[in-house]
Amino acid sequence: MLRLIKIRGYYYYNRRIPEEMREFDPRENIRVSLKTDSKVIAAKRAVVLNDQIEAYWQELVKGQVRHDNIRFTKTVRIARQLGFSYEPMSVVANLPMVELVERILALKDASLPQIEAILGAMPQPALTVKDALKRYWELSKDKILNKPLDKVRKWENPRKRTVANFVKASGNKELVTITREDMLAFRDWWLKRIDKENMNPTTANKDFIHLKVIFETVSDNLKLGLDITHLFKKIKIKTRHKQTRLPLTNEQIRTILQSPKLELLNDQAKWFLFVAAETGARPSELTGLLPTDINLKHDIPHISIKDRKERELKTPHSEREIPLIGNAVKAFEHLPNGFTRYRDKTDSLTALLNKFLRHHGLLPSENHSLYSLRHSFQDRLLAANAPDRVQAELMGHKFQRPKYGEGASLKQKKEWMFKARIISNR
Repeated sequence: MLRLIKIRGYYYYNRRIPEEMREFDPRENIRVSLKTDSKVIAAKRAVVLNDQIEAYWQELVKGQVRHDNIRFTKTVRIARQLGFSYEPMSVVANLPMVELVERILALKDASLPQIEAILGAMPQPALTVKDALKRYWELSKDKILNKPLDKVRKWENPRKRTVANFVKASGNKELVTITREDMLAFRDWWLKRIDKENMNPTTANKDFIHLKVIFETVSDNLKLGLDITHLFKKIKIKTRHKQTRLPLTNEQIRTILQSPKLELLNDQAKWFLFVAAETGARPSELTGLLPTDINLKHDIPHISIKDRKERELKTPHSEREIPLIGNAVKAFEHLPNGFTRYRDKTDSLTALLNKFLRHHGLLPSENHSLYSLRHSFQDRLLAANAPDRVQAELMGHKFQRPKYGEGASLKQKKEWMFKARIISNR
């Protein structure tokens, strides 16, 4: 019995766990891609894989132990020490002759664990989708190195939601058993939700992107052999036109800043609105300011937005100096140490202010938000005919042409900001 099934052109080894083995191997089913569309090759690989799985079950029964990952992990380590990367037996059986001979020659005086490692005689342990996420955290520590807790949480949460959504749609399956049908079921789950809840497909597509990276990272590092390209081929959903945040007019900004309702806010949240409106800086850049970044005693008061190991900027071009004019100077005279209450808590501040502004009717539409102040700053610079390089340096954007010299001085920047100030009547 070959136990082969063909799914979208590719063969899989497919077998239910025998009832008598459930005590030792609690998995319901084994489905492993044989990585071929040839029935002849698939049959050969299935026989080798089936024999090894049955031998593995006998070892579990003989030792009266349950299936786990420890022995397999040890096998992988031994194989690497001997100079070979671990591959399942089904793959080893089809290696080029030269490499296969090298592995066989290495068996001289080898121990049983070494033989298993070299010839891939240890079947791959079960690793569920939820398990894969745990392994992904371990394999991706470099992505959150030196990041504050707020940014770590912001990076982890969408990936946690992605896995939770996949489990809801397709189940907490073993990673190596996931098929194209499972991915299409996940896509259908999202299509129904988008239709029912009138959601933007972009949210679903972010899930597909996160899941692909998780699966690919774990598969590559643990040599699971997942066919990522096949699983995620044309999986994305066509998106609607994305409505960007609208800028606020000068009059709308004045309405916000002159509203007596601002006194209901705490001091730091209130003054933050004035600084954001006058400087156009990103919220995270402002909450990340340290006392040494606030230069009120300089001939031209300004803030310095710097890249730090523990507080990375969005892009290399974000590092810059922004002159302070109008109410921004007054704000930092009140708060010389910066927005200490919200340092590394930018999301808390933006959520508070967006909720406050909407609740009190200070935002003209659903497409306006706190971030609209940054869009407005860009529009005011454009309306004042500020040179492209000055606009880029004040916004923290990449300047598209080759740079020569040191760029605009603080004095030049201040002059253009003064022309683009909120109180002007253009």
